[in-house]
Amino acid sequence: MKQNSFWKPRREAFLIILVFGLMFVEAGSVYGQVVLGARAISMGQATTALPDDEWSVFENSAMISDEQRSVSFFGMRYYGLPDLTDVAAVVTYPTKIGVIGGGAHRYGNDLFSESRIRVTYKNDYQSFHYGIAINYNHVAISRGTSSTNYGSYGAVGIDLGLAAKIIDGLWIGAKTTNINQGNYGEVLLQDGSIYVEEVPRNLSIGLSYRLSGVALFTTDVIKDVSFPISYRAGVEIDIVENLKARAGITTSPQTFSGGFGYNTNSWGFNLVVQRHEESALGYSPGLDFNISW
Repeated sequence: MKQNSFWKPRREAFLIILVFGLMFVEAGSVYGQVVLGARAISMGQATTALPDDEWSVFENSAMISDEQRSVSFFGMRYYGLPDLTDVAAVVTYPTKIGVIGGGAHRYGNDLFSESRIRVTYKNDYQSFHYGIAINYNHVAISRGTSSTNYGSYGAVGIDLGLAAKIIDGLWIGAKTTNINQGNYGEVLLQDGSIYVEEVPRNLSIGLSYRLSGVALFTTDVIKDVSFPISYRAGVEIDIVENLKARAGITTSPQTFSGGFGYNTNSWGFNLVVQRHEESALGYSPGLDFNISW
């Protein structure tokens, strides 16, 4: 029995790697992922196996916590420009049949904006966790000073997530987005060809390890067929009770981030500052606030 219980989590981890490895090979054109939440961004956006994070609703739904109900709000201004702003909110509600979650996200300004409405479901069996998310994605482009009316477009995307707790403190996770290959529609170009604008799709595998009483380490590998593989890593260090410091790095593009957070069982807040490899772009500050009960 001891041998079986030892190998069972490892079989689950192997299954996750095998399924998503095959999907990496079969994936078509994809785009980069959008990461929300000050904690996740300050840890290098390595979210695929990040535990205890309210913003898993928008990342790997298999990692949504089932311990408490929560509501969270987030805002981030990129490179200090008011027109490049993310605002979002999420809610999670554990039930007897699983965890129900939802979220709303908007990026942009009056001339161009992207919005998402998201509904998620998460459940688990022993140490194996799984989740599904349905997104309604909407893009709106104003004519501004142009005589061209670009209008707005909507599309539905379905995301899947898997995760397994291998041993105490060690998680493996994987996710894929827009598996139904939803798109905003076809556009007829001047040369007579047809261009199809797809909803972003991506695949990722991640690990996290909590060194008890000291720090949490996370790392992700994300495949985007249109761009090079992106590697992401972050660390969260325990300073004093409820207070944590964080730092992270990503490649393709290269970014550096840092921040801190103060979180109790009933409420908390997190701050982040991110810097792009192009120093001319400046800093991107963000914060979030959460309530749990």
